[in-house]
Amino acid sequence: MSSKETRLYNIFFPIWMILLMPTAWMVALPINFIVDSIVILISMRAMKIANKKTLYKKSILKVWIFGFIADIIGALCIFGAMYFFKLDIRGDELFLTIPALLISAIFIFIFNYAISFKSYEKGTRLRMAMHLAIFTAPYTFLIPLNWIYY
Repeated sequence: MSSKETRLYNIFFPIWMILLMPTAWMVALPINFIVDSIVILISMRAMKIANKKTLYKKSILKVWIFGFIADIIGALCIFGAMYFFKLDIRGDELFLTIPALLISAIFIFIFNYAISFKSYEKGTRLRMAMHLAIFTAPYTFLIPLNWIYY
């Protein structure tokens, strides 16, 4: 491999899925919807929020869409670091994936706090956004692709 080439072996989610496995989206989309729903409903129950059904319906699509946007931002951080620093590595190294995971979690928090739960009272919206950031961060970034393909 010449020094001008960049190999991207493992930008796990979602960029490699778009390019290599477009049908995987049929699995990823509903699974993320289910996970987001579970986190929202458990959080609402734990915080004893009234009108769970109404608030759930009002926020779930935003939470789901912004979760994917946050995952894409994190994946782009991995891609950007690999490209900018001309790293000829697999892309699943912790010095790339952990910051990308944290960046995605931060964006999940920001999107949900500022947009998805905007109509909630401040304390509730803070806790809901925090729960989603912690429990729905893209931990799949930490899974080496060679565990799947090699």
